[in-house]
Amino acid sequence: MKQMGTTIKSFKKYRKQALNAVESPYSNGYLEGNIGRIKKIKNTAFGFRNWENFVNRIKIQRQWLHPARQTVTVTNLQLKCNK
Repeated sequence: MKQMGTTIKSFKKYRKQALNAVESPYSNGYLEGNIGRIKKIKNTAFGFRNWENFVNRIKIQRQWLHPARQTVTVTNLQLKCNK
């Protein structure tokens, strides 16, 4: 039960921040994901000869994992529904 007391104490301490995180439509998940990928590249690269190669590797990895996506607007959805 000690862990439960610690959890409750933490919720009370960070109540404002927790409510803000739940109510806000914003998230730092995308940024955290990018940071994780960069760290993974850095750890598996065993060192690049220069900074430019490292940055290029990050760009290539991002394009490979997330190819260009087609954006859908509300007008496109309405046109598809009317057909």
